Amino acid sequence: MNNMDDVFELTKQSLTNFENIKECIQGIYEVLKINLSNENIYFQIGQDNMEALYQNLLELMVNNVGTIEFMKKLKNAEIDLDLPLDNLLR
Repeated sequence: MNNMDDVFELTKQSLTNFENIKECIQGIYEVLKINLSNENIYFQIGQDNMEALYQNLLELMVNNVGTIEFMKKLKNAEIDLDLPLDNLLR
C-alpha cells in the first residue's frame, strides 16, 4: 500500500469514527428524551454535557498543533484514559 492509499484509508476511518461518535451522542440524547421530560433537571444536565462533549470534540479536531501534541502524549502513555463509569468500560 502506498502513502496515498494509507492517507485515504486513515481519513476514511476517521470519518467513520466521527460519524459513530455523533450517532452515540444522538443515541444518548434519545434515551434521555424517552425517559425524562424536557423540564427535568437531569435531562437538562445530560443535554448540556452532550453539547459540551460535542463542542470539545470539534475543537480538538480543528486544533492541529494541539491534537498532534495530545496524540504524542497519548502514545507515550502520559494521558490517563481511565473513565470510571461503574466498570462499564473494561
